[in-house]
This record gives sequence, structure tokens and C-alpha cells, in this order.
Amino acid sequence: MKKKIQLQLFLDKSREREYIRLPFSVDMDTESISIRYRYPSSFAGQDGPFIIEGEPCTIDLAVMMPDGRMAGSSGSDRSSILISPLGSSAGFQSCELPEGTWHIIAGAYHIPANGVAVEYEVEVTPKERRLFKGDTHVHTTASDGILEPEEAALLARRMGLDFLIFTDHNNSAQNDRLPFYEDITLIPGTEWTHYKGHAGFLGTEQAFSTPFFTASLEETRDLFKEAGENGAFRVINHPFCPLVPWEWDFSLPFDGLEVWNGVMSERNEKAAIWWHQQLCSGRKLPVTGGSDYHRPGLLGSLAMPCQCLYAPSRSRADLLKALRQGSGYVSYLPSGPQADLIAVSPEGLPASFGDVAVRGEYTDILLTGLCQGDEIRLITDTAAESLIAPSGACELKLRRRFPDALFLRLELYRSYAPGLPPMKALLTNPVYYQ
Repeated sequence: MKKKIQLQLFLDKSREREYIRLPFSVDMDTESISIRYRYPSSFAGQDGPFIIEGEPCTIDLAVMMPDGRMAGSSGSDRSSILISPLGSSAGFQSCELPEGTWHIIAGAYHIPANGVAVEYEVEVTPKERRLFKGDTHVHTTASDGILEPEEAALLARRMGLDFLIFTDHNNSAQNDRLPFYEDITLIPGTEWTHYKGHAGFLGTEQAFSTPFFTASLEETRDLFKEAGENGAFRVINHPFCPLVPWEWDFSLPFDGLEVWNGVMSERNEKAAIWWHQQLCSGRKLPVTGGSDYHRPGLLGSLAMPCQCLYAPSRSRADLLKALRQGSGYVSYLPSGPQADLIAVSPEGLPASFGDVAVRGEYTDILLTGLCQGDEIRLITDTAAESLIAPSGACELKLRRRFPDALFLRLELYRSYAPGLPPMKALLTNPVYYQ
């Protein structure tokens, strides 16, 4: 729920040319702050049909963050400003909003002889869990794609996507020049490309500074360590691709697995099987899906498949945290089926994909966008339950207990056209039980 804060300040003439601090509180996980303020104009009266100008009155506006850094300043030219990591008013930083005591800085530039009353309204909007759709594996003209980042962003915006992660081959030079848009989040990345396998280093402008062409397992391990130290989310890409299979040791330090690359195929099914084995061994390993988009083609499209993330906002930080957590699923298209589940964490809070939940407590499962004949699979380390969507089905709601399971994940299989065998149309990250 939005929090509205009313602040009032009276300034008499003696305070002219001072800077006055007005504190207000910002909670953790705040998405945006808007500030409006007003004070009387200099209009003093009338003499017949003439307006008589009064004394000048000018109150400047600036905002300071809890650590003393300035969030920005607009002077007195605007009566309202917005601060948000998704785009702020001109002159104000677009950044994550730290909790603590913020300050409005009132600049008492010109004060009338009788003083002036200034009223402020601060609106603090909290973050809220919701679904964002995008693509984690996109190439541009910085390597062998045909679209500039601006062109890829325009296409994604027309498709209704919320984010793109650019992953040009062994190239990070373009990452510090990505454009900024308020309606789509562009995230830097690099696809480490080697004859013995590919990996996505996501979320950082420069994952590694050493040469990409490693010659030994030890050199490769050092490169992966450097990428992790630089903040990259390290994903093994299309590990069972027959053209570029993963020939390195899976003991390398990595954080996630691209289990679905491009259209569904045997290589993706093999990746899903390997991943399932890791889950059954007790490993918590998030998975991603990406189109590996280079250019339009018969079976190639942006967000085919589509990475769907539950996050509290569309900021880079929140989307990358959701990706690391495994907070979401992969659907074959942005318009494909959607999934959600809610369980209970050991702390008594809601738990979902990527979270730890209490074993044996109820888990609520929701799937939407269903079609007749869809096969929904509820998969644990010990069993798999299958349900077939009947005629007219569009949504599924289930409540289940899994008292002996390490995890629960969902898959959905669909026949894309009459006569074709069912293929995977949705795959979720697990919720883990303990």
C-alpha cells in the first residue's frame, strides 16, 4: 500500500538563503518516491484592472538520501518530481532506494516579508511481487546478431516484454552504452564462447578482463571465478547442443543452467534430464530459458522461449536477484501458459519458485492459459503426477501436500498443431522442501 506523508514548513524572512532539511522515512523494498510541493505565488493584489506584482517568493527543491548522497535537485522550476530505479525526473538519480531517513532540502531563496508556508506531499510506493517477461540470451551487432540494442529493445517493447539481457560473444565493449528506457529494462551480459562450450555471464558490464580463449581447465576455472567475483550470474548455456556441447567439467563454479535454448528440441530435453538428476541429489540449481536470438527465422523469435520472473520490481537488481533465486519459469512464448505456486516458508511467510518451504504443508498450484489436451506434470524426486486438461479448460487450481519430497516443479506439454506429438510448453523452477 502506498504511504502518503504530509509535511509543512513555515519560513519567515530571517531564514532567507538557508537550506532547511525536512526528514521523511522510506521503508525497505520501496519502488518509487514522488514529491509534490506548493507555496503561494508572488501575486499581491489588484489596482483596478491591473495585477500588482508582490514580493518574490522562490523555494528550491533538492532531495538527500540516508547516507548523505544527493538524489538530485530541481531548483524551483518544478512542483513535482519522481525518483525510481526505473526512471527518475531530470536531475535525479535512477537508483535503488535505500531504507532510512531521507531529507527534502528546502532552499529558501526568496522569502516575502510576511514569510511563506510551504506544503509538501511525499508518496512512497512499495515494491510488490508480480510477473515480468523477457529474454536472457540475445545477440546484437556487437557480435553476430543483426539488430542494434536499440532495435532489439524496440522489438521487445512492441512484443510487450519487460526485460532483455544482451549476451554478445566474448564482448562486453557495448555494455556501458546500453540505452535506457522507462518501459523496458536492458541488462548487460556476455556469452563466453569457446570451442569447448558456452556460458552466459549475466548482469555485469565486464565479467572478465583476462583473455577468453582459455587453454586448460584451470584457466577456465579462474575465468569463471573472476566472473563470479565481478557479480556475474554464471549460466552454462545449451550444454547438450550437438554443435557446441559442454566439454568442460561441470565442477566449474557456475550458478545456473540454461535448460531451454531456442525452440524445444532433444538437446533441451537432455538438459532437463541432467538438471532433474542434480535436483534429486539435493542440489539447488536455478534454470533459465533464452531464445539465443540472432536474426528472425522460421523457428527463431525473440523470447522463444520466454523467461518469466516473479520479482518485486523491474529494476536490474530485482530481476537479477529473481534469476539467481530461480523465482519463475520458462514458457515457450510470451503468450504461452503461466504458472504460480504458493507454499509456506519455515518463517511462516509465502514461499514460491526458488524458495524453501516446509515439507508436508499445503502447496497451492495455479496454471493459466491452458488448452484442451494439455498435460500438466507435477514432478518431485520421488514421483510424477499427470493431469490432462479437458475440453474448455483454461485454468487449473490445485492444493497438494508432498510430505516426502525434496522439491516440486511443474511441466506442461502441448501439441502445437493437430497431428504433432506433444512438446514441452512450460517448465518451472522448483520450490524446495525441508
